[in-house]
Amino acid sequence: MKRIHFPLLVLFATSIRLALGSEAPALIDRPNADSGPTQISVGIWLADISNIDSAQQSFTAEIAVVLRWKDPRLAHTGKGVVRYPLEQIWHPRVSIVNETNSVSRRLPESVEVESDGTVTYRQRYVGAFTQALRLRSFPFDRQTFRVQLVAVRYQSNEVIFVPDQVWIQDGLKGAGGISPSVTLPDWTIEKWELKPLVYALAPRHQYSSYAFEFTASRNVQYYILKVILPLVLIVMMSWSGFWIDPVNANSQISVAVTSMLTLIAYRYAVDSQLPRLPYMTRIDLFFLVSTLLVFFSLIEVLVTTILDNNQQTERAKKIDRYCRVIFPVVFAIASIAIFVKPRD
Repeated sequence: MKRIHFPLLVLFATSIRLALGSEAPALIDRPNADSGPTQISVGIWLADISNIDSAQQSFTAEIAVVLRWKDPRLAHTGKGVVRYPLEQIWHPRVSIVNETNSVSRRLPESVEVESDGTVTYRQRYVGAFTQALRLRSFPFDRQTFRVQLVAVRYQSNEVIFVPDQVWIQDGLKGAGGISPSVTLPDWTIEKWELKPLVYALAPRHQYSSYAFEFTASRNVQYYILKVILPLVLIVMMSWSGFWIDPVNANSQISVAVTSMLTLIAYRYAVDSQLPRLPYMTRIDLFFLVSTLLVFFSLIEVLVTTILDNNQQTERAKKIDRYCRVIFPVVFAIASIAIFVKPRD
């Protein structure tokens, strides 16, 4: 059996390692780090927005992101593009600040390098993204939603984000946009914009960032037909006791109690659409006014019943006649004060 000399074995192993290194260069430092910040071109396209969950304060979307930068160290003389795994070259380590654990990446984590060293990274994110909502005007609210990219480990003097000129030349204004066929039935998208930001993780840890923001207003037709209108009918039902003769006290009380119980059950159904907020929304104020009016109508029925039992039927009927006017007027004024304000 022939013996293999150790120096030859070492030389063979070294040649294999050098050959593998030429195929996948391990680049750690920024390209041209001494020549200023590395410029990252960004293109963001929202392919779909399928849901906005006010209770969870999140939205579900499908987002396409393209990043381009130039790394002369990767320039080659071959034709076409060369593909590398993302972790084997330098990259800006971009992540989405407000993504949840449900977000998945649908494309492989790899880049394409052109002959001049231009690196292109493409990714498609699908899942839920967190977004703090201001719900004081719910359901007549307008919200701004954000998808924020951040270059982890790199500050604004090391990495800067700019709109992708390739997308702009292809006709995409601002190197971004939203698909016109998003499946979002209960919201109307009004506008969108792309802008560079600084992500402040801590006072001395501020990283370069880039955000896609879109503004959407909630469609109120659903809430008018399914929430507000039935609520108005429940309140008006409680007023029917003002037209019932105080002699029929059982009928008056049963109408008032039924209205109150229906209102409480309805409130629980609507509350499931909102988180536990430390402030009142417009719909909360409307529920409060409705509940108070139904409660006072119950009190009025009890008062007129007591008067009738004390042989003061005419006085009870007079109170009923006053309440037929006072309650609707108070309800109308309160409703106008709650809902007449423009959207926030």
